[in-house]
Amino acid sequence: MNIVLNPNLNVPLNEQVYSQIVRGIALGEIKAGECLPSIRFVARELGIGIITVKIAYEKLEADGFIETAAGKGCFVRQSSDAVSPEKLRLARFKDRLSGEVAYARALGVGEDEFISLVRDIYKNNDRA
Repeated sequence: MNIVLNPNLNVPLNEQVYSQIVRGIALGEIKAGECLPSIRFVARELGIGIITVKIAYEKLEADGFIETAAGKGCFVRQSSDAVSPEKLRLARFKDRLSGEVAYARALGVGEDEFISLVRDIYKNNDRA
């Protein structure tokens, strides 16, 4: 599992950890039944706080991507219906969109302007 954090994004580090793990599951890089590295290990490897990783893992569990076995660790859920295609699709899109939002901010594009541009693109693509 390879997680790369970008502190320049206006996306909290716990959300970056979360979305990259979901992306790994969606792409099959992290398999059903696979044990995730411990919270402490991930925090140490990324140079971030344990609480940051804990929040990401708790959200992964709450959203049905992983399950925790007391004393054994956190595992990607085995059940094929635990991770719906809709959740995976949206998680992938959110991961990709986060980079675009960061790029827009770096260019000085404001939130309202960004949303307006997205609406225009949607409208123009409907006509194609």
